[in-house]
Amino acid sequence: MVKGGAIGGNIARLRWISGMTSLVVALSLAPLSGIAAPTNFLWPDRNGSAPLMIARTPNDPRFSEQTNLNQVKIPPAWDVTVGSSSQIVAIIDTGVNPDHEELLYRIWTNDDETPGNGKDDDNNGYVDDYRGYNFMNNTTDILDQNGHGTGIASIIAANTDNGRGMAGINWQTKIMALKALNSAGGGEYTDVADALHYAADNGARVVNMSFGTYFDSTDLQAAVDYAISKGVTIVAAAGNNNQSQLLYPAGYSNVVAVGAVDGTGQRASFSNYGNALDVVAPGINVLMANYVGNNAYVYGSGTSFAAAHVSGLVSLLLARNSTLVPAQIESVVKGTATNMNNPLEYGSGIVNAASALGSSQATDRITGRITSSSTHALADGVAKIRVNVLVTNNDFPAGNHQIRVYANAPVIINETFVDQRDIYVGSTDMSGNLNFTLSSNISGQKLLIFSDTTAGVNLGDITLIFDPLTGVAANYSAAKVAQSSAVTLAPGEQATLWVDVRNTGNVAWSGKGSLANGQMRLGTFRPQDRQSQFYASGWLSNNRAATLQQSLVQPGEVSRFEFVVTAPAQPSTYREYFNPVVEYVAWLADTNIYWDITVSNNGVDPDISHYNVEVIYKSANLIVSPGQTGMLQLEIRNIGGADWVDPTVATWGAVRLGTVQPYDRASLFHHPSWISPNRTMDTGFAVDTGDRLVASFIVKAPLQPGVYYESFRFVSEYLTWFGPVISWKITVQ
Repeated sequence: MVKGGAIGGNIARLRWISGMTSLVVALSLAPLSGIAAPTNFLWPDRNGSAPLMIARTPNDPRFSEQTNLNQVKIPPAWDVTVGSSSQIVAIIDTGVNPDHEELLYRIWTNDDETPGNGKDDDNNGYVDDYRGYNFMNNTTDILDQNGHGTGIASIIAANTDNGRGMAGINWQTKIMALKALNSAGGGEYTDVADALHYAADNGARVVNMSFGTYFDSTDLQAAVDYAISKGVTIVAAAGNNNQSQLLYPAGYSNVVAVGAVDGTGQRASFSNYGNALDVVAPGINVLMANYVGNNAYVYGSGTSFAAAHVSGLVSLLLARNSTLVPAQIESVVKGTATNMNNPLEYGSGIVNAASALGSSQATDRITGRITSSSTHALADGVAKIRVNVLVTNNDFPAGNHQIRVYANAPVIINETFVDQRDIYVGSTDMSGNLNFTLSSNISGQKLLIFSDTTAGVNLGDITLIFDPLTGVAANYSAAKVAQSSAVTLAPGEQATLWVDVRNTGNVAWSGKGSLANGQMRLGTFRPQDRQSQFYASGWLSNNRAATLQQSLVQPGEVSRFEFVVTAPAQPSTYREYFNPVVEYVAWLADTNIYWDITVSNNGVDPDISHYNVEVIYKSANLIVSPGQTGMLQLEIRNIGGADWVDPTVATWGAVRLGTVQPYDRASLFHHPSWISPNRTMDTGFAVDTGDRLVASFIVKAPLQPGVYYESFRFVSEYLTWFGPVISWKITVQ
């Protein structure tokens, strides 16, 4: 429990604007913000050392009471930025009053969640967390029953320049309300830790924690470390006990610890101090929203409210430069503070928002350093060079920056073949580092050029050399592992064949996506490079059936060739041989890859002169309405020398009625009962020479009225058209 801890606000010093005497508060938490770069400064001359700033004044009627904002130079900072709604500030505290006039429309909403449906729509582990969450009770009730959280939220993000009430430090930011403290200000470490994890995982960039305890917790520290590793800046109150020890979490070195000063800049009598203190901010008689009522206000004192000033400043910095990381933000806040020459009681001094936003670190200065584990490696596709990319921003690690690399010659990056193109290789970690491996099975110099697509800058380049296998024989060899079975096809019919092969050599193979030079392919064999009768349109050429399906196959690994064959017209039994070949380099030793392919006519007579038909009867011309169906009928006799095969037995050679004038056109009268838009029907069964057949088919009229002439002719599929052209006049009216 955090029961033994203290809230950052001084209960005895809180008083109601409405005249009530006291407010009991125990704990308040608020999210952090980030650094921003300066704009709209008027410099006195080109060599001027200080910017001239026009302090922006909002029209809120109680702004004149907020002398605390002038004390830390917030108004001139507004000339640079008034904030951004994309930089979310999480407040871990007693909740908020979302209906207060200063917080209307300022509460963060989880757009991936549907409120009130009882489901965890975004799968983040929390049900209906549309406007934050209550970690004490595992509910969505974020309503403040203490006042502490509402006050802090208003200092950071009150609706500003709207002609009402007070001004907030960030005019645009959204407040993520995370309730982890009860109405008395107490709470448990686990709830606070869960809230910190939630903030980090759901988009907060700043977390305000205006509470604490003198007892350290591994759960709390682990949660703090996790949030900071995700790029979240944490601001915490030092405590109100006039002790030389700070409360936790302010006592952690990676948290911005904030003490309080009065209106003259002197340390508040209650403010904790010590070596861990980072900065101070106003914490005496600070105007804020009152949680009771939707338009009431109250004054409060305490390091809780001093911390809120710093959280607001951090959010302005992030609005100006969203790439800043927590260490950079802390450096700017401390480095631009007004020095009080007493670090024990004031840390680096009183925060100065105008100076912070005018800091050189508030703008990006991205640099890259490219190093490698070696500059040489064997060009066998196996030997690897480890490459490290370090990205910094103003000498601080730049985490989560996306990196691409361009290669001017063939290389293998993270098992992907790359040549004269750029690829995405990953994002930097929070230390600014990205590592990947590089190899090549083609010798020569390789120039790699790196770019940071997040910042839009070039990072530099590096040249690596892959040496020929001098003194080490390049052994390209393979062994067949498995293959598809023998097939029987009709002339013109297709089938898919495959074979799995193992790399039994000492050089990596390049497959799909690599250059033709050096690519592993399956070529026709016995003899080499013969033109195959089974060539299909998907082949690389008539003597190259396929490329390896994998882009890279290391020694010992197995990959597959897969390709389609089209049976020739001549029925026979064929044995088709293939073998792996390193294109333009060498054929591998015979791997005994072959298929026995039987091309059978299934009783089809291949002599096209044997096909003819006599039309005995043809039904009359049709008159139909648009969209109406009709029936056409034929009686025919097979007068050729060929028996027509049963179409259920073979496709090749099957006799069908097809469209002509022109041949194989898609008919406007196509009906779903047809075989295809250009095949009305087949014979349905075998028709021997001399046999008669009565057949009919349905037509469906197009929607456009007119007079149409539909022409058809019989075809022995894949062999020949035969017989007379048969036409009907069809009137659509």
